[in-house]
Amino acid sequence: MPTIDDWFDEKTLLDMAPPKVFVDGASAAEHGSVQILEHDESHLRAHVDDTEVYETRFWLNGGELKWSCTCGAAAAHPCEHLLASALATWPGEVPPDAG
Repeated sequence: MPTIDDWFDEKTLLDMAPPKVFVDGASAAEHGSVQILEHDESHLRAHVDDTEVYETRFWLNGGELKWSCTCGAAAAHPCEHLLASALATWPGEVPPDAG
């Protein structure tokens, strides 16, 4: 059974969100804006410090990836905060002192 991390490869994330959202999310992850709160095989919850702190959440439901973000811009596709959270799970993506 696929885990949540199986959804977080570059191709899948680029298919889910426009390139600019991906780039903005990558920038936030690289700058240490993400704090992972929970991360397991079926769930990811994080805080992303942007103009304010947003709570992001990914979860698996019946084998489908679902998401939410308190920014309110994640209806049609994941927002930059969600992308930052997903990218922050990649080894070496978040600076060691950031999360």
